[in-house]
Amino acid sequence: MNSRVARAPLKKRTFELNGVRGLSAEALELHLGLYEGYVTESNGLLQQLEEFPRPGELRATDKLIRDGLVRRLAFERNGVIWHELFFESLGGAAGSKPASNGVFAEALDVSFGGIETWKADLIELAQTRGVGWVVTFQSPNDNRLLNAWVDDHTRGVLAGLKPIAVFDLWEHAYLLDFKPSQRKEYMATLLDNVKWPMIEARCR
Repeated sequence: MNSRVARAPLKKRTFELNGVRGLSAEALELHLGLYEGYVTESNGLLQQLEEFPRPGELRATDKLIRDGLVRRLAFERNGVIWHELFFESLGGAAGSKPASNGVFAEALDVSFGGIETWKADLIELAQTRGVGWVVTFQSPNDNRLLNAWVDDHTRGVLAGLKPIAVFDLWEHAYLLDFKPSQRKEYMATLLDNVKWPMIEARCR
């Protein structure tokens, strides 16, 4: 075993979701349990990686195993991050809107011509076949927004851009409350539950 300083384990976060409308308490509870599983798996992988020899001391067989763990960590760790971004922005007040004089509202106007076109684009993306995430990314240099589909947790992430709004389109997120053919309705429900001050804060 090497003498590296061990990384602090990831801590499971808690989220205030009592104000979420349109998603059942059972679905949210199961979803939070899945998120906890990503935290647990990430910590297990980090621990295993700490036990490998230092770079330059790896045998060929060790390297093959280590490389597989590193690839798996990307999936598990991103699962933690995406879920935390998703949950912390859920539970906004019914009928609320982004601050009209905020950075996010300005970005919506410049990038989409307003919030309704942005929402319509997200709803279209939500109907992409497969499992993954619908994410609004911000370009820090010019405050432009771009909506994207991220397969699984890793494929389709736009390098150099900042995730501002994150929506879970894995089937576990909606199947207790919506049919597979109702992803449009599910996405509309998520948009009705956004905590806009959280989205605004991410734009800073």
